[in-house]
Amino acid sequence: MWKNWLTYSKGERNGLIILLFLICVAALLPSVYRVFSRHESRLANPADFYRIDSFFTALQYEPRVAKEKFNFSEAEKPVPLQPELFPFNPNTISVADLVKLGFSVRQAAVIDSYRSKGGVFKSSADFAKMYVVDEKMFQRLEPYIEIPASEPVAPIREMENDRIADLIVIELNSTDTIELIKLKGIGRVYARRIVDYRQMLGGYTHVEQLKEIYKFPEGLLESLKPQLWVDTTKVKKMNLNLISYQELREHPYITEYQARAIVYYREKAGNIHSVDELQKHKLLDAYSFNRLKGYFAVN
Repeated sequence: MWKNWLTYSKGERNGLIILLFLICVAALLPSVYRVFSRHESRLANPADFYRIDSFFTALQYEPRVAKEKFNFSEAEKPVPLQPELFPFNPNTISVADLVKLGFSVRQAAVIDSYRSKGGVFKSSADFAKMYVVDEKMFQRLEPYIEIPASEPVAPIREMENDRIADLIVIELNSTDTIELIKLKGIGRVYARRIVDYRQMLGGYTHVEQLKEIYKFPEGLLESLKPQLWVDTTKVKKMNLNLISYQELREHPYITEYQARAIVYYREKAGNIHSVDELQKHKLLDAYSFNRLKGYFAVN
């Protein structure tokens, strides 16, 4: 019986022969293809090989520039060269030469813009009033400032400047330091103080608030009043129902006690429906209330 497992029928033997033939063909086919194929490898061409090699090399390369952060505009980029020192007339010096002196491109453009609008530097002190000229820069450049005793167009420009200065009318809640220094008696320092104090207050509610600025001459304010006004719609209001104790304390008119009283009253009474409640319930005295009512809102 065991012989039946070791013998094959004629059909089975034929099938086995065909299977062995196909296995041999499959094994020999790659060798035969390489011998008879006329297609050459793409890498056999040196030019193709170098292109592929360059591609993979580029993938592994990380440029240094991509890792460096660029956090400033071209106009604000620091001057890379060592500042030069040479005699110059601030009324005629070019923007390029101002950059050589150590100014940034933007600072030089501000000075040039001032001159293009009719501004004239009559003395080195006038040049120092420009807000882009800080004290350290001025001390370095002052010995090299040369302004002729009489500029060819100075008399005409002086009259034009005086006339323009008399005609200028400035809204205090939207102006900037460049506009403010056009007023007679307002230099770089006072212009900066006016803008800084406006930010502390949240805006001016009347012109007389300029008296509260450190060392601001009262006589100067009186002479400038016809040229100054305030748009109270631009004042930043404090919502009494939302503002925090810390935000109240940051206002120059509000004391610590008043800030605590307002917050405590709001917590106990609920929403404040009218600004007048602050005076009615004696959270603010009459003087403080009159100063602050223009800065409060309830909705």
